[in-house]
Amino acid sequence: MADEHLRIEFNEWARAGRGPGMEKGHRPVGEQAINRMALTADSRALDVGCGSGWATRLMAESARNGHVIGIDISDEMIELARSTSSDYPNVSFEVATAEHLPFQDNQFTHAFSMESLYYYSNIGVALKEIHRVLQNSGRFVTVVDLYAENEPSHQWIPTLKVPVQLLSTDEYRTLLGEAGFVNIVNARLHDPTPVPVDYAGGSFSTREDYLQYKQNGSLMLSAEVRK
Repeated sequence: MADEHLRIEFNEWARAGRGPGMEKGHRPVGEQAINRMALTADSRALDVGCGSGWATRLMAESARNGHVIGIDISDEMIELARSTSSDYPNVSFEVATAEHLPFQDNQFTHAFSMESLYYYSNIGVALKEIHRVLQNSGRFVTVVDLYAENEPSHQWIPTLKVPVQLLSTDEYRTLLGEAGFVNIVNARLHDPTPVPVDYAGGSFSTREDYLQYKQNGSLMLSAEVRK
């Protein structure tokens, strides 16, 4: 039921044309995180919660001799991702949930998730699935803007039409460890895009809230697999 609720909501996002806006908002920080993944030309990468596929395509530019697969619960987001990725022969997209990845054990060298973990009803199961499909020495990198220490982001929760999980950095680290990941590192990434002087509300109630949100930064967690 929860998965169906998410699918319906994100299908509405796709129909509303929110894909480009999501890329614009997430890409400045997403690029920083992907640069830290150390992708190689032969990498096999998984983009978990790929949305319109912008991060999938970005990773494919580095993994030019490898392959990058994007998965999303929204079939309409996947259709959008496919239609905008025709110039990338080394990418593909599948409708799937993070808690039930349709892939073999040890299939990927890298996995990435941008702004999607907190939507999952069972984050622990999703992380165990990501760990399962990563090979020994594989790396997982995730970015979340909605987390406990970033108080201005909490304003989003009442406006979302789907349930989310508000976790702290330590709680995410604990879940990664319980899923089997090691060498867990957390950091804050910052979007250099300036806040308009005349900002008068939108995602945040006030310009001051927006500035505080950007000062707090996005939470990035990086972890490795040792099997």
